[in-house]
Amino acid sequence: MARTNMDGKPIRRVLEWLLNRDLTDADMAAALDVHPSNYSRHKDGDGYPSFEELATLGEHFDVSPRVLQIAFGLLDTDALILLDEDEMQQYLEQGGGNHMNATGAGGKKRPKNARLSPRADLPAL
Repeated sequence: MARTNMDGKPIRRVLEWLLNRDLTDADMAAALDVHPSNYSRHKDGDGYPSFEELATLGEHFDVSPRVLQIAFGLLDTDALILLDEDEMQQYLEQGGGNHMNATGAGGKKRPKNARLSPRADLPAL
């Protein structure tokens, strides 16, 4: 089974969303510089798309390869700090924002408003 992004969508669906157009197997094969019949056999296999294939597809379709590699789990989300503004927008557009948690340093959940959080020096009501 082919690798999917964090929302369970295959690479072709993600690219169609980001590019706002339909893509055929022939488009994907041309981007990867492989024969369409080879792409057709390969697209459902384990490990597709690979790190290198995501880089090639990203460059071909003018989408950040790093964003694709993060979304498909081949780069850790720690790499988000390396994204520029355009790349972050691409990440959020393809569903990355749905998987960001509201935690601060150390993985502790931050209150929405610090003034509304319980004070440790006062007893509970």
